[in-house]
Amino acid sequence: MHHHIITVYNDMFDHTDSVMKGFATENIQWKEDLYFTVKFAQQTLSTYYSEVTPTTDMLLISGYILDPFWMF
Repeated sequence: MHHHIITVYNDMFDHTDSVMKGFATENIQWKEDLYFTVKFAQQTLSTYYSEVTPTTDMLLISGYILDPFWMF
């Protein structure tokens, strides 16, 4: 079960990274606002992720990093 949670978090981090990259160089106010909103959301996500990962065991996380498909 926990390995699915890690996958969801990683997908959300990837998505927020791509959104932030898309808006990083824009000088339009609403795009700058969206960039900082997504950045704040990513920081919040990081806080929640750090609360979930201690319960998943470092071995599970290490295995997922080395081969994300071994658990499916």
